[in-house]
Amino acid sequence: MRIFNKTSFVIAVLAMLMIDSGCKKVLNESPRAGLYPNYFGTPGGVQAAVTGVYNDLRGAFSGEGLVFYYNGTDENISGGSAGTIAPILNSYNGINSSNTPDIMGLYVDINTLNGVLQYASSITDVTARTQYVAQAKFLRGFIYFYLVQTYGGLTATQKSGIPLHTTFITQASSEDKPAQLTEIYDLIIQDFTEAVAALPNTITSSNPFSAGGVGKTATVAVANAFLAKAYLTRGYTEAKHADDFQKAADLTAALINNKGTYGLNLWQNYNDVHKPVNDYGKENMFNIDYGISDPQYSGYVQQGSGGYGINQLYVLQRFNYVGPGVDNVAGIDAVPQKLSTKSGMLRDVYNGRPYTRLAPNVPYTMNVAFKDQVHDTRYDATFQTFWICNTNVAAGTTSTGGVKGKLIPASNVSLSAFQRPIDGDTAILMPSTDVTMARRDAFKGLIVTPKQFNNTIFPTVKKFDDPARTGILDFSSRPIVLMRFSEVYLMNAEANYMLGNISAAATSLNVLRQRAAYRTPADAQTVAKNQFRVTEETMSSANASNAAAMALTSEQLSQLSIPNNTNSGGSLNGMDLILEEYSRELYGDPRRWYDLVRTKQLVRRVKMYNAIGAPNVQDFHARRPIPQTLIDAVLSGPKYPQNNGYQ
Repeated sequence: MRIFNKTSFVIAVLAMLMIDSGCKKVLNESPRAGLYPNYFGTPGGVQAAVTGVYNDLRGAFSGEGLVFYYNGTDENISGGSAGTIAPILNSYNGINSSNTPDIMGLYVDINTLNGVLQYASSITDVTARTQYVAQAKFLRGFIYFYLVQTYGGLTATQKSGIPLHTTFITQASSEDKPAQLTEIYDLIIQDFTEAVAALPNTITSSNPFSAGGVGKTATVAVANAFLAKAYLTRGYTEAKHADDFQKAADLTAALINNKGTYGLNLWQNYNDVHKPVNDYGKENMFNIDYGISDPQYSGYVQQGSGGYGINQLYVLQRFNYVGPGVDNVAGIDAVPQKLSTKSGMLRDVYNGRPYTRLAPNVPYTMNVAFKDQVHDTRYDATFQTFWICNTNVAAGTTSTGGVKGKLIPASNVSLSAFQRPIDGDTAILMPSTDVTMARRDAFKGLIVTPKQFNNTIFPTVKKFDDPARTGILDFSSRPIVLMRFSEVYLMNAEANYMLGNISAAATSLNVLRQRAAYRTPADAQTVAKNQFRVTEETMSSANASNAAAMALTSEQLSQLSIPNNTNSGGSLNGMDLILEEYSRELYGDPRRWYDLVRTKQLVRRVKMYNAIGAPNVQDFHARRPIPQTLIDAVLSGPKYPQNNGYQ
């Protein structure tokens, strides 16, 4: 199954199966450029090939198919508009080779990169050749790492996995076979290691894979971070080496200690991490770019119904704020909540396009990970919990049939620009605690409390909102961040924990935890009035007090010293504490299923927290099934085998 079209090579976008998502939209393959083998021997050809692969990654991390990163974990459940496939992934009931992610189209990119590595030696400009080859090696390692984490490789107990192709293929073939897991990781680690030796320390205007210094292509730090992650991941597998965790700890420590060399650092304020102005700042290391003006990677066209390379991440965890009403009914605190159909909102640019494909899993996300919303700012920075009225709506009724006050809409509502409301009444409020009926009746709008959250109505993930949007149907031009500097601290903590170096693990966790205590008065404009906030007068003392409270307690340190327990029903251990920190720091990034799989915690934590997936999840679900497209494409030689546990 060697994907190649005779002697001409086509850089194609990812042929990724976009999971059924309600609207049943599919990304189509769309050729971007034709490259002949001899073109790889020129700087322009090699640059076009590497740029084409970066461009293809936009397709890989676009669209509604991204839900497979989240479903079937402790953090999320399928949203009310998730369609049919996402709930299957979340329930682990009915997963097969035809309804899970098919990312085998990435082998087109692997072949492109193999071509670069095979022919680049003929480039006479040594500087250019070195940069191009380093980027190609990083990208090949990155793609294989992504594939092997998804599907695995052959081991003593696993009968299938991904193929390993390391040479440029010029003739189509209908024969292929899975590779040994050890060989796959050997190549990944070799590629990342060799990329480190030649990549630049920072992105500059002379970098041929950025637009005037803008962009987040690979650097030394990026390759080292993914190298550390590869060691960390391999350390849990049958292919592990005895020093994998130590190498991960050493690499991440070196990145932290030499952060200035790479232009890296943490923002003092966690709220600043996700501001669009900082998308290419010191904390974001590796991005998939969707920029409107980037001449290398754009071709960006905003389309109401989607399109190639459109970032849809921001719409996936956004509830339909247009739907809930403002009327109270008797027994409103009963579960499930009964909501009227009298809407207090209309769809505008600021509040965004609600897809409702994913929802927070309340028993874990709200009740455990984000339980502390006073000392820790990350809940307020992650979730939108109030909506300002933006339309003329009739007054709601109280629980006793009386009439509430009429909502006053904001004066600057726009259907063509992203404008934060400057006034107006709150139409929807999601406080962190229950409220009395008297409070509900006195409130003009709708109050939804945590025990009323479900897969339809829930706090919206706001981290990825795009102020550059100009239409109510627009998606996003912001990048998707695949490596943040904060993850380097988390990986360092995880590696040291697995080594038994609890003090070192705690040090890295405390850096992030205490950073998360910092608030400014300016942050208050995005925080509901019922939530904790600071003023100029209280900021200094509150931040100091909260930072002290966020340091790991003696009880938490004791938990951190308990070795990783992967057995269902086991008591809490140090890995639970680390995974909770991953949630608070990186919630919403496309990653959670992979974090649970890597740490061998998928089954245990789904059973602990995800009531929908708990009855069916099994150990073999730590690999996705080999896509049917690959199995069907192998027509010669032995039939391509399926991963354990799947039909």
